[in-house]
Amino acid sequence: MTNTLGFRWLAAVITVAGFTCLMPMNAAAKDLIIDPYYEYRDEVSKGEFEYDDSQDIPWIENETEVLAVPQPDNLSQIKLDQLPEGFTLFIDKSRIDVNENDDVIRVWLWIRSQSGSESGTFEGFRCATGENKVYAYANPQRDPPVTKAKRPRWQFVNANRNGNYRFELMKDYFCGIRGTRTAGEIRDYLTGEFRREYFMSQ
Repeated sequence: MTNTLGFRWLAAVITVAGFTCLMPMNAAAKDLIIDPYYEYRDEVSKGEFEYDDSQDIPWIENETEVLAVPQPDNLSQIKLDQLPEGFTLFIDKSRIDVNENDDVIRVWLWIRSQSGSESGTFEGFRCATGENKVYAYANPQRDPPVTKAKRPRWQFVNANRNGNYRFELMKDYFCGIRGTRTAGEIRDYLTGEFRREYFMSQ
């Protein structure tokens, strides 16, 4: 048997004067625990529940298709406080993909400097773990312009690192209090159409 603090202990269930009682093994009579509602409690309340993590379904990432470089007309500017000075961030709002199977947000991000140079990254974001992954890089001066990442991997988005605009993107636009936002919700937040969020659907 497991008590409410998670420690395992052995006890005998006995009946005294019509009440169900717990008697810890090797305990004296003074340690008798009387619980008149014991027989009506579920296994959690009785302290007998043991979580079986073997039934958990492991998270599996879907195969990712890197989309073509976004068209200039489809890029929308996003103003972020954490973006390094002298740079402008754009996002391809027309092709924000939120996969309902792996719950990953995939999107093209585009950065332009004051000097006019620009580059892009096709990235994935996981609200459940606070991570992102770069699938491909883009440079319009190259032919072909897109280069897939050799060994893409998920990395934790550190909120304490200066200039980490990805954390701001996730906190303010991609992720809500109920988890990953839909593509439509993300577009609304990017255009300033904020809505009050609730834990339960309204």
